[in-house]
Amino acid sequence: MESLTAFPPELLAHILSFLPGKELATAAKVCKAFHQASKVDFVWQRCMNREFGVSCAASSLSPREIYTKLLHKYGFLLGTWQIEIKPYGGLVHVKFQNNKLLGLQYGAPHDPHVDWPMMVKELFQVMLDDEGNTIINCLQGPQGPHKGQIPLLNASTARFMSKCCCPDLHRHPQGREQEFLKWCQEEMGVSEEDIMFQHMQELLFMKFMIINQYQFCYVYKRLTIPPHLPEQLIAPGLFKGTYGSHGLEIVLLTYDRHYIHCKKITGDPNVPASELSVLVDTKKLLMLDEEQQVDPAELARVTEQADKEEEEMNGNGASTNQSQEGEACGSGHDVSQQHLPQSQPFAIPEGFRERGINYPKTCKMRFCGTGLIAGHGYTSPSRTPGHFVVFDDDNFGFLWLELRSLSVYSRVTEKMD
Repeated sequence: MESLTAFPPELLAHILSFLPGKELATAAKVCKAFHQASKVDFVWQRCMNREFGVSCAASSLSPREIYTKLLHKYGFLLGTWQIEIKPYGGLVHVKFQNNKLLGLQYGAPHDPHVDWPMMVKELFQVMLDDEGNTIINCLQGPQGPHKGQIPLLNASTARFMSKCCCPDLHRHPQGREQEFLKWCQEEMGVSEEDIMFQHMQELLFMKFMIINQYQFCYVYKRLTIPPHLPEQLIAPGLFKGTYGSHGLEIVLLTYDRHYIHCKKITGDPNVPASELSVLVDTKKLLMLDEEQQVDPAELARVTEQADKEEEEMNGNGASTNQSQEGEACGSGHDVSQQHLPQSQPFAIPEGFRERGINYPKTCKMRFCGTGLIAGHGYTSPSRTPGHFVVFDDDNFGFLWLELRSLSVYSRVTEKMD
């Protein structure tokens, strides 16, 4: 120990900077030399960057105070979360900005503009005042920041809760009706004239009431976006998609062996958040010319044929390795892009709803899949056949064969890491 204390202060600080924050605080109690070295700013800056991936800005508070009083307790909030509001859900990202933790809610843009940027709203912030005391503010409502809480649910960092201590400050000063109208315009992009339609009015009012009921106390669960592997057709991630009268919703695209999963992060009264909206079998590759694509009966026929050939292949003892490699069932093609043409035509079948979306006229790949449908209140859920169409690395579509409509999805490009 004497040899370490004999080191120049700069070298001793450099050595201590390799310690985790918890151990660094303990090391500071060993002796005076360690205590002085542990107070050097770059030591704690390095801890913050290594453990939380952040750096603090210049302020009256030292990096040591920001680490020990803010990040040590609340740093687990950093990252992406799903709000647990059935059936609607929600997407939140917590980032470190200007020496505070800021919770931002990301909402899909107004229907049907899937290529528009996400709408961002501040939910809460956790910060330190000049004396180093922790302050938690709710940022919702028209009357500015006010007191909030983030009680820890348990020892796990997979869930947390945010609470507003002043619910009355969320109310619109001109009354509940104006609050509803403003919410419809800002959140949904719906005009007062649109609200007059009975079906639209019922959907909007139900969503408004449920979300307002929960906004004083949100529960969040951790959302993990897997890394992109070279063999994957389209990178995993968040996408905005069109869901008819429910507007745009957010899904998370992931992989499970040769299947692509599109799970809802936000949902609706028919199919709620967290349900598997689209399931794709990448072994069922389809190569269709434009004449086949515009004929609904032909689409149904080739889909049934692909399903039948898949069953026959499984019945003949197709190897597990082949399944995992993602070979195309019934087409004789391998799904790796080197064996496929650069593009193939894409067309909407006759009588299908496209809702004015300017969809691409070519696609990279096309597969059989199923989409989840249900009645109001998630009654009688069932999977219906469809085609998963990869337009490019950031856009895909799902053709609902029985519903006779096209849903278009566009990648969420806002940085959430």
